[in-house]
Amino acid sequence: MLNAKQILEEGLLKLDNTFGKPAQVGYDLSLKQVNSIGNSGNYMGNRIGVLIGKVLKDKTELTTYTPYPLQNIDGINGWLLYPGTYDITFNEGCKLPENRVAFIKQRSSLYRNGAVINSPVFDPGFETDWMGTIMIVTETIFIEENARVAQIYFHECEPAELYDGQFMNDKQRK
Repeated sequence: MLNAKQILEEGLLKLDNTFGKPAQVGYDLSLKQVNSIGNSGNYMGNRIGVLIGKVLKDKTELTTYTPYPLQNIDGINGWLLYPGTYDITFNEGCKLPENRVAFIKQRSSLYRNGAVINSPVFDPGFETDWMGTIMIVTETIFIEENARVAQIYFHECEPAELYDGQFMNDKQRK
C-alpha cells in the first residue's frame, strides 16, 4: 500500500481545485457533488418494484441520476441527505498506470454518522478528472460542500491490461 508521499510522487491523483489532503495511508478526498439515484434519498420512501438500472453481460445501463440540491444550514453550504443511496463525485481525479490499483473507503467521521462508502476496484489504466462512487446513508446527515469524506488508497499490482471500459474518464455520467 502506498503512502501519501508515494502517491504524489507518482502523480496518481489529479488535484486541481482540491480540498483533499495527504493522509497517513492514502489521500483524503473531498465531496464535489451529490446525485440522487432513481428515487433514492426521497424522505417519503422508495417505490417498490420500480426498475432503476440494468447490469447486463456487456454493459451497464444506469438509472436516473439527479443533482441533489445544496442547502445552507447555519451558514454552511452542504447536502442534507436522508437515508438512501447516492452517487457522489469527488474534487479529485486519478490516472492509474499499469501497475497500480485503487480503492476508496469512507473516513471515520462519515462512518460514525451512519454513512458508508465502499468503491469498486479502480483498475490499472483508469483515468478521470473527478472520481466518483456510491454512498449509502442510513441516518439523516448533513455534509458540508468540499468536506473530506473518503480516503483513496493504492496498491501495487503486476502490470495488467489497461482499463478502457464504459466508465473511462467518467464519460457515462457526463
